Amino acid sequence: MTEPTLDEWAAHLRRIAEPAAAPYARLGAGDLDAPFRGAVCGANAVRPAGADPTGEIALWWARLDDGIDVDAVLAEAPDPDEGPLLPRDLYTAIEVQVDAELSALHALWWLARRRRRADWSRRVATARGWHLLNTQPDNATNRPWALHVFLLGRNPECTHYAGTLLHNCLAANVRPDPLSAWILIDAARGIEQEKRGRDDDERRPGRAG
Repeated sequence: MTEPTLDEWAAHLRRIAEPAAAPYARLGAGDLDAPFRGAVCGANAVRPAGADPTGEIALWWARLDDGIDVDAVLAEAPDPDEGPLLPRDLYTAIEVQVDAELSALHALWWLARRRRRADWSRRVATARGWHLLNTQPDNATNRPWALHVFLLGRNPECTHYAGTLLHNCLAANVRPDPLSAWILIDAARGIEQEKRGRDDDERRPGRAG
């Protein structure tokens, strides 16, 4: 069987997600609700005065606020160069830990792309590789965080991981909940932007081929 193209994946995610995406509604994401809706749904989001977000919450706010020190967030990891992105002792249950980790990975991918930080892109790749070896996608809370990050790994292991994330978010009700729907839409946007960037690279003058 031929593996779906990136274009086909993006279109598939949109077909699943767009009918279930409630516009700008509160999505039940706790402390992540405001930065997620601001970054993904286009809603107004203002960080509360004096708030000092940490972990994945800080990375999501960083998509809206260049004043967030992303490097400081990443430096809190057990190994700043590889392995998980967040300190393990911030969370108790494995489901909460994996959900936070994949949420952080999702946000960091966007930050690396938009701020043109090759070092953050490398960190995304090392974290993705660690999760492929060490975590099961069904250990999370059935939200498809970082699905695009795995798909863009473009190997069978990454594709299987992404497919499991998608399956899990549909398992209970056949369609995603509103938060998962917006996560899928953001993943589709990421795939589309990555594909567009690759096409632009191929068209640059002086490139072989």
